[in-house]
Amino acid sequence: MNDAGRSRSSLFLMEMIVTILFFSLAAAVCVKCFVSAHMMGKETYELNHAIAIATGYAEVMRGTDGDIDSIMEVFPDAVKGDDSYIMLFYDSDFKACDADSAVYAGDVTLTPNGAIQNMHVKILRVEDASVIYELNATKYINSIRG
Repeated sequence: MNDAGRSRSSLFLMEMIVTILFFSLAAAVCVKCFVSAHMMGKETYELNHAIAIATGYAEVMRGTDGDIDSIMEVFPDAVKGDDSYIMLFYDSDFKACDADSAVYAGDVTLTPNGAIQNMHVKILRVEDASVIYELNATKYINSIRG
């Protein structure tokens, strides 16, 4: 009778080990799903804001005379590089900030081509300079520039 009790407790112990192993595997799969969902949500958040910011730059260029100075009037926090380049910095909430506390940056380059003004916008992460979103925009100007 003692051997039968041991065999039942051994069987119960094996069943518990298999159950714990199954739930451990299920928990690992669920954690991986939650982590990847969190990462996709963060990337989507960044992309949506980057698209809105880049589109805003293009709309300002199209709504003004298309030069750097008119864009600087709308974005006074921008840092002007030369007559065809500005850079804007954003914190983690995509609010304008200074370069020291920036998480994201907007890189705007204007290239005149005769009567056409070309704009290239890149929104990037500051830490690794990886591009989140790029946009090219053009505007026809009645006078030849450049």
